Order: sequence, then C-alpha cells, then structure tokens
Amino acid sequence: MSQAVSIWKFTNFFALYTLASLAVYSATSFTIAAWLIYLFILLPFYIVCILYLTSFILKHRQGMLRYQRLPLYLSVTFQVLIILTSPTSCYGWKQGEACYSFVQTHLTSLQDTPPHWSIVESMFFTASLLHIIAVLAFLKMIRIEKQ
Repeated sequence: MSQAVSIWKFTNFFALYTLASLAVYSATSFTIAAWLIYLFILLPFYIVCILYLTSFILKHRQGMLRYQRLPLYLSVTFQVLIILTSPTSCYGWKQGEACYSFVQTHLTSLQDTPPHWSIVESMFFTASLLHIIAVLAFLKMIRIEKQ
C-alpha cells in the first residue's frame, strides 16, 4: 500500500495524468484509427474515472487515500504498450491494410515499405482494453481512511 495522500491532491494528479496521457497519445499517433479510440473510448473513460474520484471528494472531504501499487504499475505498462503499438501512419488504410505502429515507423524506414508486423499492429486495441481494465482495478483497490 502507498502512503496516505489527500483525496483532493490525488484527483488533481489523476486529472493532470489524463491530460498528459491524451497529449502523448495525440503526439505519437496522428491517425484516424487512433483518434477514434482516444476520443470515443479513452477520453470518456478518463472522464468517468475523474467523476468517480470526485465522488470520493464529496463523500470524504477530509479523508486520506491509499492505493495498491501493482495495478498502477500494470496500468503504466499497458499505457506504454498503447503508445508503442499505436497506429502512426496509415498508407493504404482505406484499401484495408493495417496501419504501421509507432515502434515500427521508428525502427524501419517507410520509404522501403516494410512488411506489416501483424502482432504489433493488432496489439493496440488489446493494449487499450488491458489499460482500461488495469485502471479500473487500480481505482477499485483505492482505500479511504478517515483523518
């Protein structure tokens, strides 16, 4: 368990984390496929999480919060996986080809049209889902202590 921290401070930190995450997501993958996931799945999910934490503030104004570290580490790991596997360039996407991932575009040259790495390209949606599950587990394991 972590050290006790103010609920208000934790909620503010989580909101800043959300904004920073969305900024990094936007910077690493500027494609329609990624933006659909970010705008219609991750952004509403983060908003619901912030509202959930805000309900803690309203219920326990002077309470302190403790959290488990393992779900936090898993969440960050899956978030890094989202960034690495996010679709970065979609040459031929309209023709049904998969988008090149962030890690693929930075490890290979796109002038030579590298082969698609199917496992890496398909991991984006899986990593997004696992990240959501890890954040939910993290929020579920939060403990409130009366001050």
